[in-house]
Amino acid sequence: MKDYYKKANLYYTAVPLVAMAFVIFVAAISLPAASRKWKTKQKDYAKAERLIRKIVALDRERLNYKAKKGSSGEFDYSTAVVEITKLVKIAPSNYSLRGHGVTKSGGKLRKSADVTIERVGIETLSRFISQILLRWPDLLCDRLSIDTDPGGKDLWKATMKFVYTYQ
Repeated sequence: MKDYYKKANLYYTAVPLVAMAFVIFVAAISLPAASRKWKTKQKDYAKAERLIRKIVALDRERLNYKAKKGSSGEFDYSTAVVEITKLVKIAPSNYSLRGHGVTKSGGKLRKSADVTIERVGIETLSRFISQILLRWPDLLCDRLSIDTDPGGKDLWKATMKFVYTYQ
């Protein structure tokens, strides 16, 4: 068997056969699959674009929220967190807020804060995150850490870092 490896004729036939098998694989399987995926993605994009237009038409006041409330630099984490925790029914004793100073990055000002919510259900936590990010479009959840709470099955401790960019 080792004699085959030493003969050049093996390589003269094996390399073209492997190359031909690769070309057949690409032409027969890979390209049609990629074409099907591309068509599916185009359909998904068109569907998402229609939904986005519908959301913008139904919830236009979110786009104008900053204009109603004043300049975006007046954003306050304590007000925002209290408002959203009341909305999703998180008790004041279950969360804490620690704000950081204002920093300048890339010509824009950034405010950041850490929010810790203890003994919260995963559904309530996801509603909190989605509501706070929905209400303030310039707010970004930079870090999210979720740990189990030994007090029950659906109890979690979540630590989040939010960053608000303005000007």
